[in-house]
Amino acid sequence: MAEILRIFVGATRDLEAMRGVIGKAIAELPVQLAIEIRRTPPLLPTYEEVFERIANCDRVYFLLGNDITAPAGLEWATAWRLERSILPLRCSPKPTPAAQEFQRLSPLPWIDFHNATELARIVSLDVARLLKHPANRYGLLVAELERLEAYIRRLDRLQATLDKEPGGAEGGGVLIDSRTRGDVDEQ
Repeated sequence: MAEILRIFVGATRDLEAMRGVIGKAIAELPVQLAIEIRRTPPLLPTYEEVFERIANCDRVYFLLGNDITAPAGLEWATAWRLERSILPLRCSPKPTPAAQEFQRLSPLPWIDFHNATELARIVSLDVARLLKHPANRYGLLVAELERLEAYIRRLDRLQATLDKEPGGAEGGGVLIDSRTRGDVDEQ
């Protein structure tokens, strides 16, 4: 029987709106299956409520902004305590000292994003790879797995294009031909 992919999205207050970006990115995957996206209740959540929502998740996306805020710290600590699979993502152009220390203490490397488009691409690629579980936990058909593979290749190509730093003439420059330059010292 196919399992439901359960995802938890933890976020600091300044990145609260990015939860919707993750939901939309997942909804645009090229397969139809059951995916449950969870979050902490918005008003004064208890430890038990946070624990209940994280306890059986397959992936925790943790979004860190400029400052670590409640209940994000509780979400992070609970996910670690429960040994959940965490993908730490940050958009911290001006991190506070508390956020810097929080990042420094992380046992996992942070993945930076600068806008909603980058976050959507990172999460889409990650979820697509999760869905390609070797035991096919999520019950995908062969045609769905093929669409998912094509989707992953497209996102990887996009990422490679974005990662490529222009060099040489691609990055711009001035080429001077010494034969036509009037101030060349001839020694």
